[in-house]
Amino acid sequence: MDQNMDALTERFDKSLVVLMQNLGPQLINRTESGLTPGQVFMLHFIRRGHPCSVSELAEKMDVAPSAITVMLDRLENHGFVRRVRDEADRRVVLIELTDSGDERLSDVLHVRNQVMKHCLTQMASYELDSFIQALEKLASIAQTTDLQAVIGSCKKEA
Repeated sequence: MDQNMDALTERFDKSLVVLMQNLGPQLINRTESGLTPGQVFMLHFIRRGHPCSVSELAEKMDVAPSAITVMLDRLENHGFVRRVRDEADRRVVLIELTDSGDERLSDVLHVRNQVMKHCLTQMASYELDSFIQALEKLASIAQTTDLQAVIGSCKKEA
């Protein structure tokens, strides 16, 4: 690999780690919402997917359904989610957000958005536009890349 690309990759990685430390899961912990980063992600996914099944949550979070059940039990005990039977197939249990869960999630996301807005306003408008465009492009590339193929080629090089 080109040495310049190695250096750029290292700089990107270091910056990404700092961003994640300050704007990622640790930021959620600092909101003192009583929610873990995993629970926030789960509530966010339930909100976007509306009622969803345990298997959908497990797939999205890349964990076993039994792990999802434990997390859901905690969220349900706090009144943030409820389990309901699917009207089309009574065997299927769907998870939906309660008003309390929706409110708590909104509070956490509001704080996170305010922190991100504060950080972004520290950049000049021309920097911000270029940065967002590049980030969107990188996100699109990452989303459409066959990561297994890339990982497989890395193993062959080693």
